[in-house]
Amino acid sequence: MSLARIALRIAAVEALKGRTLVGENVLDTPNGALDIQADGSLRTGEERPFVAVYTPSGKAEGMTGRSLVENGACEIVFDIGVSSAMLDTNDQGETVIIGINIPASDSSQEFFLDIVQRQICDALTDPENAWADIYRGLHYRVLRIEFAGARSADDAQKLAGHQMRITVELIDDPLKGELPDQASPFMSFLGAMEASGNEEYVKQAAKIRALLAGSPLSWQSVQRRHGMTSDEMRAMGHLPLAVIDDGETPDMQLGTIEVAGLNVIEVGS
Repeated sequence: MSLARIALRIAAVEALKGRTLVGENVLDTPNGALDIQADGSLRTGEERPFVAVYTPSGKAEGMTGRSLVENGACEIVFDIGVSSAMLDTNDQGETVIIGINIPASDSSQEFFLDIVQRQICDALTDPENAWADIYRGLHYRVLRIEFAGARSADDAQKLAGHQMRITVELIDDPLKGELPDQASPFMSFLGAMEASGNEEYVKQAAKIRALLAGSPLSWQSVQRRHGMTSDEMRAMGHLPLAVIDDGETPDMQLGTIEVAGLNVIEVGS
């Protein structure tokens, strides 16, 4: 999985927390939070209404070289789920959906799903939402938006779910050894993780920084970015004439320049 895809998903999760009817119950890639069975029926192991966020697939096309940092199109999926098992009784003795205090009828469940879907869009485009600002900076544009819904009455659960699938044009991954500018969306993402107070996020940010660490020479960065072979680098004049064990280019002591029909000229450093 690309680093930019990780950043997009986590930024979306944090941008939604506390900003929809599900409150803080926004889940990052849970296993089977809203599971569609082979027969089309639904299952969930969740006890409260939820939004689950996934980045299940991506596709980069039209590259002109061998670069492996281009991400291309990336799908980010938002599953919204609520069931009749997620019930509570309010102060008036009415049966309501847990945490949102609306009647637990089928029509109310559908209303809930539609409202949360709209709230997701509002949260991700909110100018005052810092995590949403990071999320927006991690992709160039939205390519496609798809919606789907499903319902199931199996096991007396009456589970209802909506899915919003957004395909975005994701930024390229940072190159190993070349940290982006500190003001860039990706570095803002790492900073937000480290400042979150979430121990797991802090460890994940440290791992990402370790993956990007290094001080490659300029010619090594060119070769890594474009996936060029050493022969191609040499033919284009990017590869040093000599490289010592640590990858450094030694100082030239003495060399010659020979031009057809002219004398050989010796040059030194």
